[in-house]
Amino acid sequence: MPVSKGQKSRRLLVGIVLDRSSSMGSVRAETISGTNEQFSALRDSDDADNTLVAMWTFNDKVTPLFTDGNDTDGKPIPALVEIGAVKDLGDGDYLPNGMTAMYDGVGVAIDFLAAEAKKADSVIVVIISDGMENASLRFTSAAIASRVKELQDSGWTFTYIGANQDLTQVSAELGIHQGNVLGYNSDVSGTIDMQGVVASSLRSYTSARSSAMAKGQDVFATNCLYTPEDRTKVGDSVDGSTSLSIDMPVGDTVDLSTTVPPNDNPIEGNSDEDTPSSS
Repeated sequence: MPVSKGQKSRRLLVGIVLDRSSSMGSVRAETISGTNEQFSALRDSDDADNTLVAMWTFNDKVTPLFTDGNDTDGKPIPALVEIGAVKDLGDGDYLPNGMTAMYDGVGVAIDFLAAEAKKADSVIVVIISDGMENASLRFTSAAIASRVKELQDSGWTFTYIGANQDLTQVSAELGIHQGNVLGYNSDVSGTIDMQGVVASSLRSYTSARSSAMAKGQDVFATNCLYTPEDRTKVGDSVDGSTSLSIDMPVGDTVDLSTTVPPNDNPIEGNSDEDTPSSS
């Protein structure tokens, strides 16, 4: 069921932004099962009672998966849902077709989550796409990059998982920390491996966050979600060559990975405060 604003004061908000363009059709079943594996990882976390999820798919248009009725124009209103109430995706919930309005998908998700996140301790946005942007009408890469930088600086975590594209360019274009960008092979086995790695990274993230919250940290974020073993498993060649030491404000260390991209700060902490249509 949708959750009202302000219901919880130490929440984890998870936004999933998933490509639903036509090229994802060849791995439709694997994408459905992999998304459900991510849900399962969040349900099993120590902080499940404080975890809320919103999800969007994008092709030519952006469609919220969890909704709370329609607005005056008849468009579905996105909703945050307690992870315990999230139902697994079924065959009819994910039908790939159309092009790739990735910027619009990310922009819509950011706008919604930013309005909800004022009392949340942590926000993580997971973006998955198997191809380049080619259809956005509302948002540009510059607009997304500006928001990503602002929100990362305030304690949000963004991760981009992509195939068939230059991920170094994507990281630079969108401003997402390179340690949170993961490449994968978009065939069936590559998609299965990628989805497993993403679910595992969510487990690590939620576990580290729970530990940080227990020790009094107000905001938890990471810029190094993926281990070298994760990257080897999915065939990703991104080079993070700086040795890891993720220092939290409370003075502890959390090992989410064993490498950190050069010139990035591993942990950031501050005080609280539409319908489917060929890619």
